[in-house]
Amino acid sequence: MDQMNYIRVEALIDRYDYAGVIEILEEMNQVDQNLIKLIYSCKHAMNFDFKLAYYELSRIENISSNKKIINLKKNLQELMDGRADAIFSELIENTKIQLENRRYIDFLSRVYRLKEAILKYIFVKNHIDKNKISFRTEAVSKRMILKILRKKYKIHNPNLSFAISNYMNKYLKDPRYEDVLKILNSNKINEIIELRHESIAGHGFIGVNRKDLVNIYGNTQGIIDDFCDVLERIGVSIRVNKYEKINAYIIELLKTM
Repeated sequence: MDQMNYIRVEALIDRYDYAGVIEILEEMNQVDQNLIKLIYSCKHAMNFDFKLAYYELSRIENISSNKKIINLKKNLQELMDGRADAIFSELIENTKIQLENRRYIDFLSRVYRLKEAILKYIFVKNHIDKNKISFRTEAVSKRMILKILRKKYKIHNPNLSFAISNYMNKYLKDPRYEDVLKILNSNKINEIIELRHESIAGHGFIGVNRKDLVNIYGNTQGIIDDFCDVLERIGVSIRVNKYEKINAYIIELLKTM
């Protein structure tokens, strides 16, 4: 690969722009097709299409001795199975990437989804009392949770976050959950989520920029840190820097071209 293309590709990889990398590489001659498949897999995974991401990795030849690819396939299988630790790790990474790339509307959407997913997880874990919860089951659907809250716990609030928070306050007498609710229902988090509601990701057309986030939260990384803190408190193990590690591997392979 010539120096100019290498610089362009490296810059795109640093921004997690896998589609842009693919566009450049597919115009070149003698590109390692296994590398192309890996980058396609990353592109699909970033869109939470884990099935297609797994398929692309399965097409890579001679992977039996490649521990990085084998571990990535294992992770994608866990994501397809809806394992909580894998799903939350992926969502945290994806949220962080949106923030780093200044895609603030997408970032707000992930923050909203994170809060809702954490509350769902807490409810299902305590109501069903299962150690292994899959986000691919009906048990974690909004419809099912609200139905159970109405019938069994006499909580009729149609807003999922408010309803589960009410359930936690009434039935989960555990200091951990009190601390979790203080963070998830803090004024700062609520103001961030209100930005989402007022934006195109919610119900309005208000624009969002970094200054808006800083005015509410101060250090924007603090938003990610607070969610990681909450997940640690409820016993979810978060694996960090997945895509940074993949990117380093891709760069390593590019240097051999």
